Amino acid sequence: MKKLGLGVLVLVLVLAAYVFGTFNARKVITLPEAQWTQGSEAAQAWREFSASLEAAGSRVFASTTAPAERLEGLQYLGQLASASLEMKLDKGSRVHPRFTDWMGNYRKFLGDSPDAIYHSAELSPGYRYEISGNRRDAKYLGFMLYGRQINGWNRAVTNLSNEQLQFDAQGNFNIVLSKQRPTGGQDWLQMEDDVHMVMVRQYYHGREGRAEASFTIRNLDEPGFRPAGDDGIAAGLRAASAFFNDTVDGAIALAEIFADAPNTSEPPASYSGDFGGIFYPTFDNEYFGGWFYLADDQALVVEGAVPDASYWSVSLQNRWMQSLDMERYQVALNDQQIVTEGGRYRIVVSRQKPPSGNWLDTAGKPEGLLSIRYQMSTDSERPTFKLVPFDQL
Repeated sequence: MKKLGLGVLVLVLVLAAYVFGTFNARKVITLPEAQWTQGSEAAQAWREFSASLEAAGSRVFASTTAPAERLEGLQYLGQLASASLEMKLDKGSRVHPRFTDWMGNYRKFLGDSPDAIYHSAELSPGYRYEISGNRRDAKYLGFMLYGRQINGWNRAVTNLSNEQLQFDAQGNFNIVLSKQRPTGGQDWLQMEDDVHMVMVRQYYHGREGRAEASFTIRNLDEPGFRPAGDDGIAAGLRAASAFFNDTVDGAIALAEIFADAPNTSEPPASYSGDFGGIFYPTFDNEYFGGWFYLADDQALVVEGAVPDASYWSVSLQNRWMQSLDMERYQVALNDQQIVTEGGRYRIVVSRQKPPSGNWLDTAGKPEGLLSIRYQMSTDSERPTFKLVPFDQL
């Protein structure tokens, strides 16, 4: 009898532990009252960043009713929040800048190219900087300065890439960033009063087995160590919020603009060239593209003249401007993969694989962005899109 009673007691305790654990696993933390932020700009800035996350989540759910797209949207927000904090708070010092790897092997945003690697560092026009490194296997290596337009959007200021850079026999390079030209004949990027960022782009025709370029940045004016204060933390958090909010705004606005005019390479009438500044364009790329919208039995045929470009590619993105899953699907092709004929190319975009020819797999998506990049080319012919029944290819 005692054994039976002990067994019942153990069973009750196990069930109680299970119920308690389940309850705690589902516990929802309520927001604290705003009083905790009083007396600290940093605390208020953190609350603002948290509000940005919640506001962005509501916009994801308002933008689409498809569970798969909502999942991608929430993943996108998490990735973007991570990059924003790393870029602006962790590595956001303009006194002692450090480079942030934007994508970091898993993050995707702002229309990333599967063939590219992106880094950035925060700058102040009041300082002089030096970037030193080695090119290694990069097909293209470019350094771009960005300023601010009156409306807050990015302004491409100046660019220096591998065709102008001076490399030694081992591939090493040095670039000075300053308002005045250096006297030693080094490569130079001229700073202007509104410059706030340098972005580094690397492109490869195939990244597997390639050695990535390496580089560091240092402040030539050698300021002393400055410990972070409350105002500095607040500034970093607010910069992170601004980058996060602007990027979300840009992705949602671009999807809305282009989705209203699908299956054409002509820019929608509502699209402004200045708006493109949100997406950190570079002088070295020509950009074309549009929105694909396909039924299962339809295909979009992309045709164009082969550009006079050192690198060019066609790739697919979701509505959040993220490249699609290239590990499982053929969602991007570059000039070394695209078969051309008579100086022209033809690519089929569809859910099903066509009998022959170049093909981009929509990865089961009925709609999304199609991005075309021509590098180191100018005044290229605009590609054309044509919607056709798949069985008539």
